[in-house]
Formats: sequence, structure tokens, C-alpha cells
Amino acid sequence: METRYIKTHRSKDIKRSPLVVAKEILNRLNTQYGIKLGLIYKEIKKQNNIQQIDFAYALNFLFILGQIEYIKEYDELIRVKNETI
Repeated sequence: METRYIKTHRSKDIKRSPLVVAKEILNRLNTQYGIKLGLIYKEIKKQNNIQQIDFAYALNFLFILGQIEYIKEYDELIRVKNETI
């Protein structure tokens, strides 16, 4: 089993942290009601140069906390709760 560690001594690695990516997802969902999953990934990838696995970790984290919901019919993410984490 491969273990992933987040290197904290480089600023570009901190930007890839799932917590930072989760905050970016929530910021984008606060400005719109629903947003396409692929579109939000492309925007955050362009801004923070993240990998798809970091994005998936952040989505799982937010889903477990009950902050987001995925609507499969429209391929959209919506914000369920407006409280801060």
C-alpha cells in the first residue's frame, strides 16, 4: 500500500493539500448554486496545478462532512450546508 505525505516545506505542495483544494471547491460553490464537476476541476487545476487524486481526496472529504452533494443527472456539485468547516 502506498502512503502519500504532503510536503509542507514548499509552498506549491501546500497548494495541493486536500484541505486547501476543499476550501477552493467550497469558495467556488458559494458563488454559484451548482457547478459542473469537470469545470470546477479544470479551474482549480489551472490555478493550483493539482493532480486528479488530490481533487478526489478533497471531494471525498467534503462529501463525508456533508458539505456537498453530487447530482449525477446533471453532473453537478451543489453545496448542502453553508456553515464553515
